[in-house]
Amino acid sequence: MLRESVYREEHQPGSTIFREGEPGDCAYVIESGMVRLETLRRGRKITIANLGEGELFGEMALIDGEVRPSTALATEETVLVVISLDQLREKLEQADPLLTFFMRNILNRVRATQSRLLGDPERRERDRSDDAFLYRDTSLTRHRERAMRTLKLQGEINQALAGDEFVLHFQPILDLKSGTTAGVEALVRWNHPERGLLYPADFIGFAEESGLIIPIGLWVLEEACKTLRRFQDKMDSLNAAAPPLFMAFNLSSRQFSDIDLVRNISHIIDATGVNPEQIKMEITETLLMDNPPRAAVTLNGIKAMGLEVAIDDFGTGYSSLSYLHRFQIDTLKIDRSFVSTATMNAGSMEVVRAIAGLARNLGLDIVAEGIERPEQVTLLRDLQCDYGQGYFFSEPVGRDQILARIESEYGGDKASNITPLTGAAGLGNFPKVR
Repeated sequence: MLRESVYREEHQPGSTIFREGEPGDCAYVIESGMVRLETLRRGRKITIANLGEGELFGEMALIDGEVRPSTALATEETVLVVISLDQLREKLEQADPLLTFFMRNILNRVRATQSRLLGDPERRERDRSDDAFLYRDTSLTRHRERAMRTLKLQGEINQALAGDEFVLHFQPILDLKSGTTAGVEALVRWNHPERGLLYPADFIGFAEESGLIIPIGLWVLEEACKTLRRFQDKMDSLNAAAPPLFMAFNLSSRQFSDIDLVRNISHIIDATGVNPEQIKMEITETLLMDNPPRAAVTLNGIKAMGLEVAIDDFGTGYSSLSYLHRFQIDTLKIDRSFVSTATMNAGSMEVVRAIAGLARNLGLDIVAEGIERPEQVTLLRDLQCDYGQGYFFSEPVGRDQILARIESEYGGDKASNITPLTGAAGLGNFPKVR
C-alpha cells in the first residue's frame, strides 16, 4: 500500500519509522505508544526527544522539503496517524505568504540551532531533486518575495482607501419595455498611482483573502449611496413622476459573513439619507447555501431595513432551488453565459426561458446581464424579462456620463412621452454609450 493512502500505521517496539537523511513525505501524530527521536553524531547516538500520545513529529521535512534531521524509533507498541504530503500540499501552497514566510524562517532557525547544539556546524545539503517538496517553487527566497509583495499590496490598498484612489464606475440597467435607465450597477476601480486604472480582477481576490474587502466594501456602499442621491436628485428635477432609480452592487462571501454587516449598512443609509428601497444587494447562490441559518439571519436584517436582494449569476451555482422560497429574494439576474448564447444555442435559450418563467411565477424581477446584440434584446423582451444590462447598452462609465444619460432620457418632457417597446421594433430607441 502506498504511504500517501495510509491513514494509520502500527509499529512494534524497536521498529524504525524513518531514518535520518531520508526525504520527508509525511508527518505523524502519536495515537498511542512512545517514539524516540535520535541522531548520530561522531558515531554516538544522541536522543533528541521522547514523545508520547498526541504529539506531532516528522513535520519539519514535510514542510520545508529538506531531509529528515533525525531517526524516529518506536520504543513500545505504537499507533501513528499519518499526515501525508498530498493531504498537506494544497493547504501549504494556498497559505498566506506572510505566515508561510514566518514558518519557513522558524524552521530554518530550528534546524540551524539543532545542528549547532549537536556539534554539526555543517547543515545537510538540501535535496535538490525534482521530488523535493515545493523546493523549487517555495524556497525561502521565494517565500520572502511573496511575503513582501503581500505586505506591499496591503499597504497600497490601505493607502488607496485613505487617499481616495478607489473610484466607482456604473453600468446602466435598462427597462426592456421602455428603453430607459431603471438602475445602475456600481463597480469599483482602483486608480493606482503607478499602475494606472486597475479592475477588480487585479485586487479583489487579494482583498477578499486578506480581509481588506470589508473596508473596501463599506467605501463602495457609502460612495454608491451618495452617488445614488445625486442621480435621484437629477431625475427628480427633470421629471418627478419618473420611477425611482435603483443602485445595485455585489456582496462577497467575506462581506456577507461579517457580523457587523447589517449594522454598518444601517449606519451608512442613515448617514447618506438614501432611500433603502432603491438599494439592491447582489449575492450568489453558493453564498446563501454555505451557511443557510446564518444567511437567513443576515438577509432578514437586510430586508428589515427595506433593501432589495438579487441573486447574481443565477443558474451557475447551487443546484437546488429550494432556497428561493426559504429566503427573501426580490430579483434573479440571469447569468451572461446563458444570455450571450441564447440566440445561437437552443439549450441556453431554454435555460433563459425557464429562469424567466420561474421568476414570473414567484413574483420576482428579472435582470438579464451580458447583452451584446439586438437579437438578444428582442428575445428577452419576448420572454418578458424586466431589465437588461450589457455592452449593447453601455459599458461601465463614470458618474458624469450617467448624469448625462439621465439628462438625455428625462430632460424636458421626454419621460412623459416614453412608450413601451414591443417585438423587434424600436431597438433604436435604446440609448447606448460606447
